[in-house]
Amino acid sequence: MNNDHDTSGLFLDRYGQRRLTEALVTIEAHLEDLADTLTRRAVIGRRDLASFRRPKKLRAKAPAHEGAQEFAAKLENTLTTAVRHTCETRGMDYMPVGYTHRPAFVGPLQADEKRIPVGYDDRALSVLTRWLRVHVITFAMTEGCVEWADEIEGFAHDITAMVDLPPDDTINVDDVKVAAAYKQVVTLSTIDTVAHKLGEMGEGLNARRMRTLINQGKLKADSVDHASGTKFYLLGDVLTAHGKHQRRQRAS
Repeated sequence: MNNDHDTSGLFLDRYGQRRLTEALVTIEAHLEDLADTLTRRAVIGRRDLASFRRPKKLRAKAPAHEGAQEFAAKLENTLTTAVRHTCETRGMDYMPVGYTHRPAFVGPLQADEKRIPVGYDDRALSVLTRWLRVHVITFAMTEGCVEWADEIEGFAHDITAMVDLPPDDTINVDDVKVAAAYKQVVTLSTIDTVAHKLGEMGEGLNARRMRTLINQGKLKADSVDHASGTKFYLLGDVLTAHGKHQRRQRAS
């Protein structure tokens, strides 16, 4: 990652911001899997064409996964430290994205204001990753951000290996979970990892194929992070476009 301090006042350039944003998206996409691994709730099933997310089997006293616990603790420490240092350096008060006031605030709220609910965990991993995504430019202007960005990229790379699901296995799911999985967000930099876990559904799907679908106008982004230029796609849209592409190839 480029760690030069350029004339724009950024310690982390736009390419680095894009990589960081995509790393944060990858982490967010696997937090539920990590939670499963922490309690070993996942139950791996046989291969099936319509299966790629694990069913949950909750146990009253599920044994902890020590490796995942250590990973989660280190990830939380890195994210918390990065957010705290950014706020302190830039003179900001930490406020979770989507909220404007602390739970103790008693005054009337304006139409565009929102109080943090009592009991809300503002240090949850999903809350911290979202804060960094939204404030990526502010983070990029903070000295020391390059080292934290590198660490976060490392966590994004390792989290897929940390979850219970082996890379070459697929998992049986019901229609509800399939629908939920189709709403998962992917990027050009994360599709290879996700496709590898889809079994037969992901055959032939990779960043190169996804880029081809985009260039041909067969796949459109669901949203864009304008600060970094990162484009986000729904997994369901990617799979639909990929399936049509395969059928066209077989017919030709």
